[in-house]
Amino acid sequence: MRQARAKEDREVFWLAVDGRPIPALLEAQGVTAPSSIDIPGRPIAYFVPVAVERLGSAVRELRRTLGEHAYLVIATEGLSGGCRERAIALGADDVVDPTSGEDIVVCLARTRRALERVRATFEERGHLAIERDYLQACIDNLPAPIFFKNADGVYIGCNVAFATFIGRAPDGVFGRSVFEVAPEPLASRYQTADDELLRRGGTQVYESEVRHSDGASRHVVFHKAAMQGGDGRVRGIAGAILDITERKRLEARLIEAAERDPLTNAYNRRKFFELAEQIVQAAAGNGQRLAVAVIDVDQFKLINDRLGHAEGDNALRLIAGVLEETIGEGNVIARAGGEEFYALFPDASIDDAARIADRMRFEVERGCRHSALSSVAGTVSIGLAGFDPLAEALDEALKRADDALYLAKNNGRNRISIAA
Repeated sequence: MRQARAKEDREVFWLAVDGRPIPALLEAQGVTAPSSIDIPGRPIAYFVPVAVERLGSAVRELRRTLGEHAYLVIATEGLSGGCRERAIALGADDVVDPTSGEDIVVCLARTRRALERVRATFEERGHLAIERDYLQACIDNLPAPIFFKNADGVYIGCNVAFATFIGRAPDGVFGRSVFEVAPEPLASRYQTADDELLRRGGTQVYESEVRHSDGASRHVVFHKAAMQGGDGRVRGIAGAILDITERKRLEARLIEAAERDPLTNAYNRRKFFELAEQIVQAAAGNGQRLAVAVIDVDQFKLINDRLGHAEGDNALRLIAGVLEETIGEGNVIARAGGEEFYALFPDASIDDAARIADRMRFEVERGCRHSALSSVAGTVSIGLAGFDPLAEALDEALKRADDALYLAKNNGRNRISIAA
C-alpha cells in the first residue's frame, strides 16, 4: 500500500526551506522531500510549511520562485477559515493542517485529482503544440500567402509567404490589426469585408488591390472562411491570397487585342459599334442629337502602287494616330476596314461636328506633308451626317454619311461634305 502511494505521489513533495522534517502523517502517505529544487516544467505539488505571520510574503515569494506550473499547498497548523481564504487569494492552490490525518487525506485526494487534470491539460497542450508546429511547417512551405485572424480582427497566425508579401517578419504580423499592416484605404476595405464575413459566417471570395512589399499594387483574390468554435459561434477568419496580377494583365491585353485594330491600334469595327450602341441608347434617353462621319484616305491605292504596301501601312498608322489625337475627348474614332474610318460625335450639333472633322482633315494633311506621302496623296475626305437616334438607326446615318463621302471625293477630295 505504501509503495503504491509512493508511486502515486512521485510528484508530490514536502518543501521546507528551514529543513523542517516531513510530518509523520504526510510521510505515511508517501510524501517525500525533493532531491533538488528546480522550477518545474511539469505539474508538481509542493507541501510547504509557512508560519501564519509570514503567510502573505511567503506565498507571493513561493509563487514567484516555483512558477505557475507548481501546485502549491500551504501546510500550517491551526489556520482559521479567513487565513485559508487569504492564502488562496495570494496564490496558494490549497491549505492543509499537517497535524490532522483527516485533513491530509482529503487534501492529498484533491491534490492528486488536480495533478491529473493538469497532466491531461499538459499532454493535450503538447499534442496541440506538435500539431500547431506541423501545421505551421506545412503552410510555410505553401507559396500562397495564408493568414488567420481572431474575432477582433487581430492576426493570430500567418505563413512565411504572407509575411513576405506584406514586407514584415512573422513576428511583425502577430497581434496586429489590418490597419497596422496595410495602407488606410485598403485596410478599410479589408475590414469591411471581414466584418461582413464575421457577421454572416460561411466563406467569402472577392478581388481587391493589395500593396506588395515592393511598393507595387497587386491584384489578388481573397479566399476567406469564418472559423467556428464547438458552440457554433464564429471565432475568427482563415484566409488565403491568390495573386492574379499577371492574369489580369493578360486579360487586359486580350481585351485590348479584341478591341483594337492590329495595324493602327485604333478601335476596330466591332468595338465601334459596341460603343456606339451604348452612346445611342443614352442619347435616345436624353433626347440628344449625334453626328457620325465616314473618313476615307484619298488615293490610297496610288500610295500602295507607287510607294509599296509597307509605306501604305505606315500611312494608315500615321493617319489613324492623327485622327485619334484631334477628334477630342468623348468622341469615338475607329478603323472600319481598309483605308476607311468611322467617327461618332455624342451630343454634338452638325456644326460642332463639322468643325472637329475639318480640324482632323487639316491635321492629317499637315502631318503627311513632311512625309513621302506628300508626293502622292496624304489627305482624307470626310462625309458627315447629323443623327437623331429617335428617328433613324445608326446604320442609316452611316449610309447617309457614306453618300456624303462620295460627294467629297467627286468634288476634289481633301474636303468635308455634309449629308442633307
